[in-house]
Amino acid sequence: MKRLLALMVTLIYTLILTSTFTFAAEKKDTPKDRGREIIDLKMGVMDLRFQHWKHQSNEHIECFNCHKTKIGLIDGWGKDVAHKTCIPCHDLENKGPVQCHECHRK
Repeated sequence: MKRLLALMVTLIYTLILTSTFTFAAEKKDTPKDRGREIIDLKMGVMDLRFQHWKHQSNEHIECFNCHKTKIGLIDGWGKDVAHKTCIPCHDLENKGPVQCHECHRK
């Protein structure tokens, strides 16, 4: 009887632990439609190579940080939006370009 009880407790504990880890993994997954891996964003006459999948895999970035009204669209994209959206995040994370020449290459 004690063995059966111990087995049942172990089984229940394992099920709870497994479901907890599965939930945590699902919560951290990236969206089903990830879009393109690399996106060339227009910056005047230049293209800015944006590593979309790399940004999605960062645990501190949610889609709504860039896509305010619609997935796949960055409202008002241009210099001002890029400077207000990208640079503060890069500063905060201490990653990515923050100086003019790092994005604006000739």
